[in-house]
Amino acid sequence: MKLLLVLFLCGAVASSYGQDNTAILQQIEAMKQQIQMQQEQLNLLQKKLEQQQTETASVQQEIKAVAEKASAADSDLPRVILGKGIDGLTIKGDMRLRYEHINHDPEDGKDLRYKSRFRHRIRLGGVWTNPTESWEIGLGLEAGSSSGTSANDSWNSSSVWESGDLFLDYAYAKHTFGDSGLSLTVGQQKNPWTCGMINFDGDLRPTGATLAWADDFIFANIGAYNIRSDASSFAGNSQDLANMYGGQIGMKWKEDDLSAVLALGFFAYDDNTSEYNRFSNQDTRTGEADYKIGMAYGELSGKVGDIGLKGFAELAMNFGADDDYSQGAEYGRAPVDPADYSPESNDMAWMLGLEAKFDRFKAKYAYARIEGDSVPWFVSDSDFGSATLRSSRSVNVKGHIFGLTYSVSKNFSIGGSLMLTDLIKAEDGGNASGRLYQLDMSYKF
Repeated sequence: MKLLLVLFLCGAVASSYGQDNTAILQQIEAMKQQIQMQQEQLNLLQKKLEQQQTETASVQQEIKAVAEKASAADSDLPRVILGKGIDGLTIKGDMRLRYEHINHDPEDGKDLRYKSRFRHRIRLGGVWTNPTESWEIGLGLEAGSSSGTSANDSWNSSSVWESGDLFLDYAYAKHTFGDSGLSLTVGQQKNPWTCGMINFDGDLRPTGATLAWADDFIFANIGAYNIRSDASSFAGNSQDLANMYGGQIGMKWKEDDLSAVLALGFFAYDDNTSEYNRFSNQDTRTGEADYKIGMAYGELSGKVGDIGLKGFAELAMNFGADDDYSQGAEYGRAPVDPADYSPESNDMAWMLGLEAKFDRFKAKYAYARIEGDSVPWFVSDSDFGSATLRSSRSVNVKGHIFGLTYSVSKNFSIGGSLMLTDLIKAEDGGNASGRLYQLDMSYKF
């Protein structure tokens, strides 16, 4: 009986254990299924995240491309937005600070007369273009001088720390006639002629109209320009217009490192131009000034090793010079007596020079001779004769020009020049010579 009881109890326990194990296995299986479902959800979320990251990177690339395109387009636009049809404004200019020292050595009187001064020339201008209508408008200002042959302003010449003045440098309109190479410029414009210092000062800005044509080899221009107007003349109360008419034809040639320029021109000043001369020698000469200037200019450039060389020459002759009037006596301190000075024999000006460039250095030498009745005193170079004549003009003067410039950077340079000059013809005891020293610092932009 006891044995049966024990066997019954063991079977009951085993049955109970079997039922508990099955339940546990069922629970484990359910947990596995739940974990699998969660893993599938995690995988789905991971795929969505990766897809979003890919889409975000693509959007970022598109945004970057659009931004770069907009930035490039913006950089091509003018910084100053103007009216319809106007592309924009191009601004350019230069600044020059100069120290100048003059020694004047007259034949009679004190051996030397000194003059030292600081000067500046600041020019700033802009050009507007309308490519649709082929127009160009230029306007420039200068902090310099009102003189036509000098844009320099001397420091403190009339008062302590004076402010200086602001003047018009150029104001013009230029129209280009398609692809023909023909253009018309009207107004106060930069020098349209190919020349050196003999015929025209480098700061001159002619006022008038220029019709110009050019191709790859030939160039030509003709024009009419006003010299003076609405101003009392030295000769009287007349206020007639004084005008100049001129033309030039030339060629430009280039082959490898060798290039050449040649230009021929003629400039005729009308009869009213004579009214703007002082006539201080009218007691000995009864005529009037007559300027009919023929000119020639040429240059030849090439390289010898690492040295760039340029030779240049210029010639001017006044076919209107007449012994009845002497510009040389009026403005060049030439003899007043017709027996001592003949304008018809002093009607030529010429210059020969050489320029060499090595690395950042540029050296220049030239010799010039400007006879008293060759080129008009009011357009001649203002520096060349200033030490000898003690005035800003160059007639009846000859001499040497030395120059040396060093380019510190692309736009900034320092340099110096020396001009040694003498009178060509002078009254007895009135001869003189001069030395002009100039030190410059220049920046172009």
